[in-house]
Amino acid sequence: MKKRKGRGNVSNTTLCKVASERAGIGPAIDVKAHDGRLYAVQKACEEHRGRLCVLDPSLKVLSCYEGVGNARQIEMVGSVAVISAREDGVFLFDVSEVEPRLLSHYRSVEYATGVALCGNLAFISCRQYGVEIIDVSNPSEPRFVALVRVGEVQSATVKDGYLYCGVWGEMKVVVVDVRIPAKARIVSQIPLQGRGDGVCVCNGRLYAATGQHARGILNVRDPNDPKFGMGNGVEVFDVTDPENPVRLGGRVFDKAYCMTVDMWEAAVYGELLMVNNSLLGVYGLDRDTLEILWRVLPPEDEKADAVTGATSLFGDLFFTTAFGDLFAVRGMGLASPPKNETEPRLDAAREELSVSGKGADAAVCYRGEFPVLAICRVENAVALALAEGGVHLLDAESLALLAAIPTADHADDVVYRNGSLYVAEGLAGVEIFRVEGAFVTRIGHIPTSRSIHQLSISRSGRYLLCGVGSTQLKLYDVSDPASPKEIASHTSRRGLFYGNNFAIEPLLDGTMAAFCHHDGLITINPDAGKIEFTNVEYIKKVGFCGYCAGGGIGAYGDKLLYTQRGGYVFVSDKHPNMTLIDDLPHYEVEPGFTGLFSFGDKVLVASLRVRGTVWVVDISEPEAPKILAKLRTNASPSKGVWVGKRLLVPAGRHGLLSIER
Repeated sequence: MKKRKGRGNVSNTTLCKVASERAGIGPAIDVKAHDGRLYAVQKACEEHRGRLCVLDPSLKVLSCYEGVGNARQIEMVGSVAVISAREDGVFLFDVSEVEPRLLSHYRSVEYATGVALCGNLAFISCRQYGVEIIDVSNPSEPRFVALVRVGEVQSATVKDGYLYCGVWGEMKVVVVDVRIPAKARIVSQIPLQGRGDGVCVCNGRLYAATGQHARGILNVRDPNDPKFGMGNGVEVFDVTDPENPVRLGGRVFDKAYCMTVDMWEAAVYGELLMVNNSLLGVYGLDRDTLEILWRVLPPEDEKADAVTGATSLFGDLFFTTAFGDLFAVRGMGLASPPKNETEPRLDAAREELSVSGKGADAAVCYRGEFPVLAICRVENAVALALAEGGVHLLDAESLALLAAIPTADHADDVVYRNGSLYVAEGLAGVEIFRVEGAFVTRIGHIPTSRSIHQLSISRSGRYLLCGVGSTQLKLYDVSDPASPKEIASHTSRRGLFYGNNFAIEPLLDGTMAAFCHHDGLITINPDAGKIEFTNVEYIKKVGFCGYCAGGGIGAYGDKLLYTQRGGYVFVSDKHPNMTLIDDLPHYEVEPGFTGLFSFGDKVLVASLRVRGTVWVVDISEPEAPKILAKLRTNASPSKGVWVGKRLLVPAGRHGLLSIER
């Protein structure tokens, strides 16, 4: 067999098959077998808004449910399917019948990538934000239990009360005692030889799939680095004592690398260990010796495809690919896939807020079953985006509930201007409401084919900037809220990848701004008649200048601040393209400082959601910032608003925080 670009060589001694039988559903991201059927998930694209497809073993499509967003993984237990959907949260389905029935839609703390199920709990891997634990005893009403901060987790598994987390960038597995989830504690950390992702535990052994680059790589952009693309494989550890794991061995696969498709899984099927690894296909290994017994690849194609998920049903192998389809390889003689545990039940007590630090006091001032994701001022009130709870309108001083506004989908962001309240609702687009005191009336709607999770409103109130999907910015004329009109759009390579990219307010001259993953600063000033987007791609000496989890941008008068190296720099659309951000004047706050920006009178507040840290900084002299307060919490603080001398900060499932200094 010829060598495939990016897929490595196929050994002559290894049984290698190329799949040819396909379902015809198109690109898919994961597949699981359950009760004699196949359940394949597809992420949102131009043709659909993300789908769950149910198929029989012959690959006949029995039913499809459309509307699961940017789907990533699916797991099944009993008659319930749980789908992680990155920025679109988590979907829970009843799959007792052929037609899946949506039970609930849960907003995770951040990008929901992995799903692990055990007893009454679901463990949702949220990348840099760790693992969110939810009680799914009643799958129609999942409830938050705790958030475990363990690094950049892509996937996880649970066994005997211990959570095993595949940590991507730091190349390790973190082991957490979750026998009392609200008091979870890290008990050990296991270094890996490549980037971490899929993990499984069977008979006291941990199998950790790895990928991309090998430990010790110096430059991830240099293909000549000897560690480049050399991290693909699987490692095995004895975890009979989870606090003292012992490495037993490993198997290195071929060299391969792809930045945009980076997922690998491991699962035990009887005496076989099955590993799928992006560009390298699906491997079957002897579980004890790790000898490669066979390898399966997608069909020959001009474009190298990437395997994203694999399972078995009645002895046959089924796998999904990122660019192709759901494929079948018959006669593999595979054992049944491992099942998720329905017992034992774990404690589902809810984690309470903890706060430490100095310079300010913080307390929960509003909390219910729904997460507080965003806040904005509405005259003498504040509006809270509460995901599945819709929008709550509160009196700004007393925080008494004035109105509860149901929304078509998750309320993820809110902005207000000139009597109109705009609510970003994911796949439901944007709903527009007229607010008159405590009376709220729906007056308009912006439909979408991709999720909308973040908004910004121009100073005039005439223009609304929306983040659409992971790559688009769209500007709407909302001077007539009942009839919004799209007037400009911008598509980037990976623009809105991590969300929260917008400066809350425009600059004094009306410029609206976002700082995007890989693409740098993107601005537009419709109030000044400039209905075209401007893009300045900032670069770094090492790596890329992107907007990843934790970073922030904000408008302070006529200055635009962007977090960089423990402080901030002033960025501008007047800088030439490919500006080296390292060369800009840098104003240090302290090592580790970063976050989502909100501004008060000569004060900057940075909320670092990924670590639960809040800084209050005096910027009366922007070139000489001074820390006034620093708090550490177990919450997920976001961009706040000032009500008098009190700062109200959305804190996710921990509610709304009031910070006073």
